[in-house]
Amino acid sequence: MEKRYYLYVLLTKTPLRTGKFIRKMTKFEYNHCSISFDSNFKTLYSFSRKYKNATFYAGLVKESSLRYTIDNKETKVQIFKIPLKPKVYKKIKKYLHHLNNHKSEYIYNYLSAVAYPFHKKVKIKKAYTCCEFTVHILKDFCKMPNLGKNGYCSIKELSNYLSDYKIYEGIFNVKNHSWEEDKYLEKQNIIYKSYKVIELFMDLFARFFKGLVIK
Repeated sequence: MEKRYYLYVLLTKTPLRTGKFIRKMTKFEYNHCSISFDSNFKTLYSFSRKYKNATFYAGLVKESSLRYTIDNKETKVQIFKIPLKPKVYKKIKKYLHHLNNHKSEYIYNYLSAVAYPFHKKVKIKKAYTCCEFTVHILKDFCKMPNLGKNGYCSIKELSNYLSDYKIYEGIFNVKNHSWEEDKYLEKQNIIYKSYKVIELFMDLFARFFKGLVIK
């Protein structure tokens, strides 16, 4: 019997203050997106903060699902299960492997995050928000061309678009007990955090203005 492959998309209601702020701005129950190939959600891929105590130092991360139940807090989640052809599964895995090997090149797109409440997207090379990254995977690999066809897609729109694939909505019951590669709980000192955030924003604006010049 041929093995079946699936891509899981998770929309989560994260328990941190930034998540609460985003939900207040968007007026939608969920504020974070991630993807996984594992039904136990041992490892998820997203664009998010790298460490709990470094709010604005963000980029590509391999998340442990334990992020969402930290300090024994309950997290609500929507889970979507999308069937993949073996060829597509291998392409996405290869792409994510490449991203992980060059993760320093992929940064969080704060300009799009700021434009989010205005239903706008700021396209910057190798820079994504969590939602932009998820939409990128679904459009370019899973062939969902109508997703964000106007150049912008909110988490709410993503939820509506994937409604036929939804398999669960409720409290996230994590079966995982390992942080794996996720360094989320490592505490970073103020000097390191400040340096990395300044570096990130300088890189982000440099890419933004470079894109304007090229156009």
